[in-house]
Parts: sequence; structure tokens; C-alpha cells
Amino acid sequence: MKAARSRKLAIWGALMPFMGGKRKLCPLIFREIDRLLPRCFWRGMTLLDGFLGGGSVSLYAKAQGFKVIAADIAERSIVTGQALIENSRVRLMYEDVLKLAKDDGAPSGRVEREYAPSTFTKEQARFLDRALSIAAETQDPAKASLLRLLAIRVALLCHAMSQVRPGTIHRITTGEYEAITPSCAFHYVEGLRLVRAGKLWDIAQQINAGVFQGEGHVIRASILDVLPTIDAAVFYADPPYPGVMSYEVQYKVLDEILEGASRSTSPFTAKSGAALIDTLFERAQHIPIWLLSLGNAVVGLDELEGKMARLGRQTRAIAIRYQHLPAVATAQKKRENREFLVVGWDPEALGQLVERRGVAAGLDHADPVAHVEVDASRGRAEPSALVAGLHDGEQRPDPRLAVEVAALGRGAVPEVRGDPDDPSSIAVEPRLGRDFEGGGLPGAGFGRKPGAPRHELTFPGPAAAGQACTEETK
Repeated sequence: MKAARSRKLAIWGALMPFMGGKRKLCPLIFREIDRLLPRCFWRGMTLLDGFLGGGSVSLYAKAQGFKVIAADIAERSIVTGQALIENSRVRLMYEDVLKLAKDDGAPSGRVEREYAPSTFTKEQARFLDRALSIAAETQDPAKASLLRLLAIRVALLCHAMSQVRPGTIHRITTGEYEAITPSCAFHYVEGLRLVRAGKLWDIAQQINAGVFQGEGHVIRASILDVLPTIDAAVFYADPPYPGVMSYEVQYKVLDEILEGASRSTSPFTAKSGAALIDTLFERAQHIPIWLLSLGNAVVGLDELEGKMARLGRQTRAIAIRYQHLPAVATAQKKRENREFLVVGWDPEALGQLVERRGVAAGLDHADPVAHVEVDASRGRAEPSALVAGLHDGEQRPDPRLAVEVAALGRGAVPEVRGDPDDPSSIAVEPRLGRDFEGGGLPGAGFGRKPGAPRHELTFPGPAAAGQACTEETK
């Protein structure tokens, strides 16, 4: 039997390639939201993305009909948010690309003076200076952000594995090809063509695929500062992982170009950074549903669940095998790396949230917005008719990923292999039973009652809510 194939959403092409991005995990993340808050309630509800990063979760949430509020402190993330999350109408035009591609003979800009030829070729550097200058002069904030996003995309594509750093690219212009790793040489050669109008238009069209109707707002601030002031139904947190390479190191050159200086390392990245997660949760107690993504370099799954349970949340935890930068990762890292997704919810607050939506009286039948539907029974992203045209071919699921399911306090975590984009294909070890990951679970959510056996499940929210939602979505 052939492996299942899943279509790749074209909206992903709008985003910058981002270290730690959640594109492949979005179906899993939103399946977990669907278990607690069925997707027929999502329209108009607010999802707070506390660490915008590369923008994949916010963009996916916007496509699902959520009102999105996203926060970050780095300009690279804010540009993405302003171009795609806040913007629902403006797109790049071919005339914009022609203007960017034409060298206007302007004096050398900062990128050309400081980063050519060490980090970019002269032509690439002149393009970046020109694009950022034109963006600064553009009156429409949305169009200006799209131009900056295009510049960011080009800067990253100039380098193998999107690692923008000095030391190799200058060898392309001097002909020292033998000094370049063979697997990277082709990438650098292709990078020489990026500033041509045809290539720029290809990238612009990819970015345009991420512009669609929806409601979003981006805040440049520390989520720790603004979290208590934001009212939301769902809080998703994907902070920098403790004890791993920092974003500030990975994107040092990009930050210098966009902000004029490198950024100091986030306190979340320190080995003691997991302590800040307690502060996050304490300041988010007014939000019914929490989801946390974190790596396993420093903190364990039981500890993360404990942080939520301490504040009265029922919890669910999932561990996902993954390979970060597999081309350069050690064999040990490939074997041991895990990404944790921990879900916590307040059953009483969740029930009140559903009641306020008036589910018992019938759901809102307003005109649908463009969204990407997640089938809770299969966990796979499927396009609605309004975004069916956003798909650009097919992509075979990554066979290197595996998913593991864990319960609070359980000892050894059983490994469950399968496609994370199709969680229904995952088979849990028999000793866990169907109640843990099996089919047939109502969409209203589940959790362990305090003091109850670990296999017993409870469903927060009014019973009528799940029934009304099921009838509405038949």
C-alpha cells in the first residue's frame, strides 16, 4: 500500500523559512484545539499567538476564521505579521517587482557597504538596499511590509539552509567553487539569479498566496508585559527553547539589517528559561485554553504538565520526534530530539465560553470566511472551497517524524509512529487503550478529573454544545 499523500498549502510559501517553524505541526495543534473547542465555534473567537516567530500558527489560525492577535519583539517577525496577519487586501504587483529589479544607480547603501562581498554579492546587497529604501518611502503600510518581507525572503534564499552568515558566498564571485561544500554550491549559484525580475516575481506570487480575508492584529512587545491585558479564547505559546541555539544568533545579520543592531539573547533561551513559563501561565489564567510548544533539551514533559496542573488546569501532552537541521545535526540529536505540545484548559471557563456563544440556541449562520478546515477525526488539513486554489501540488509526509502520547505522571512514554499531518494514522500501544488517542471521541474535549483513574475522561462545556456543533457540521 502506498503511503498517504497530503497536499501542501500554498500559503506556507508566503512565509520566510524559519528555524523552529510549526508548518508541519499546525494540523496537530489545531486538532487539539478542536477537541476542546470544536471548529464550528472558531469564527470570530480570538487566538493569541504569544511568540509570532515565522508566523505559521498565526497565518493558519487566521485561515481558520480565528481573530488573531500576535506578539513578538523582533522586527523580522513583525514584518511578517504586518504583511500577512494584519493585511487582508494588498498584494505585490508585477510593477513593484520591476521597480525592485532595476538598478537605479543609487550610491552604495548600508548593506552593500557592510555586507558585500562577505555575506551577499554586490548585486544582492544592492537589491536589499533598494528594496528596503523603496519600502521606507511607500505610504501604504501593508505594501511597505510586503516589500520588506520580499527582501527578507531574498536575503535568506541567498544562503544554503537559509543561514545568513559571512564566510562562503564571496567564493562564488571569485570562482573558488572547489572551496564550497558540494551540496551547497548549487544553492549559491541559484542565489545569483534571485534579483532578476522573473525570480522576484515568483517569490512575490508566493507571498501573495498568504494574503486573504481575515482579522489580525500584531503587537511589538514582550508577551509577558501585554498578556494580562489581552482577552482571548486560546493562548498558543512557542517561546525560544531553553538550552538550544538562539534566534538572535541564527538571525544576527538579518536583525542588524532590519534594526541596525543585533539583538540580545532572549532570557527564554537560557538553561533557566523554563522558569519564565510559570510566569506566562500565571499571567494567562483568564484564557480558557493554553497550548505550549517546547523542546526537550532542558525540561521534561511531566514538569511542563505540572506547571499547568499547579494552576488548576486539566492537561494533555504529546511528544513529537523531529530532526532540526538534519544536514548538520549529530546522530545523537537526531535520535533524542523531541518537541513537546502540552495542552491545558480550565473546564469551567471553557464551558462558560461555549455558553456565551449561544450554542444551545443555534450557531451563527453568517457567510463563511476563507479557512482551512481541520477534520478532528483525522487531524488532516483540508481546504475549503474558498482556498482550494491556494494549493501548489502535493508533498509526501515526512517519514522521519513520529508522535508520542503521554499522560501526567505516567512513566515511560510509548512511541507511536505515524504521519503527524494525519494523526488518525497513529496507533497507540494497546495498554493505553482507545480512550487516549482512539477514534470516536467527541469534539468538545477531554481531560482527567482530579482524583479519577487516569483512563477516565471528562468533557468540559455544556453537553448541548458538542451536539449542536456536530449537527451543524454534518
